[in-house]
Amino acid sequence: MLQFQPLDIKDQPLISSFSQKFDCQLLNYSFAVLFLYRNVCHFQYALSDHFLLIKATHNQEDYFMFPMGEGNLPAILDKIALETLDAGKSVRFYQFCNDTAPLLLQWAEEFCQKTGNQRRTAPVREDYEYIYSSKKLSLLEGHLFKPKRNQINSFTKNNVWSWMPITKENMAQVKYFNALWDANRDSDEYSSLSKENVAIEDAFTFFFELRLQGILLQIEDKIVAFSIGFPLNKETFLVLFEKADRTCKGAYTMINKLFASEISKKYEYINRAEDAGVEGLRKAKLSYLPEYLIEVNELEIF
Repeated sequence: MLQFQPLDIKDQPLISSFSQKFDCQLLNYSFAVLFLYRNVCHFQYALSDHFLLIKATHNQEDYFMFPMGEGNLPAILDKIALETLDAGKSVRFYQFCNDTAPLLLQWAEEFCQKTGNQRRTAPVREDYEYIYSSKKLSLLEGHLFKPKRNQINSFTKNNVWSWMPITKENMAQVKYFNALWDANRDSDEYSSLSKENVAIEDAFTFFFELRLQGILLQIEDKIVAFSIGFPLNKETFLVLFEKADRTCKGAYTMINKLFASEISKKYEYINRAEDAGVEGLRKAKLSYLPEYLIEVNELEIF
């Protein structure tokens, strides 16, 4: 029987050894995201037959990610499915992209033919992840980016500003800014903002252990924005958290461009995560002209 266990910071070398070989641009296939959201999505992991298995739990239902590892993929998928069905639950795979979908769907078809179960697949638009050219975000060239450049010009013209990396010395100031930012917003414990804040507090606590990177933007000596992320693979950097003072015109645009300029020195692409189905966030992400969106799917067997 598969033995799942909670994630701990000490599991970083083990899980990273699998995720680095898997080399995926999706954010959930990284130890940092799994760890930071472990108390939000209730991520757990198991090792079986040379595979790393990840599952999340929501409303007492388990959701499995695509197995990471090398071995007999149909056999490990059979094991997941049979144990889940025997427990009286539907088998749910989520957060798999079009690159891995053919393998999973072929297995699902064969499994259902053998067992008589039914299956359902669907794209999950609110989970699509936005991939950008780091160079384009750092330069913001062309007429379509003119409104962004106007915001930056206004910011730089009207403020005495500076930026710097997030370090141990200024971490307390970043945390204080984050607390003030949250205090100005209404949210309940089940909102996406509240869930993000659970993760971001751990990001501050384990910033250096997780090898996170970030910058802050300030006007004179007052922080008005920060951005935090880490490399997903050799080509792609994930921007996971980004907050700015909305009363400060151009702060969001400025922190975005500054971080992209630093990222573009080493990484070709920037993953700016999903939009969670929030209309305003979707509009904002599309306004930066992504190179492409990674389509994310779900599969249910019942």
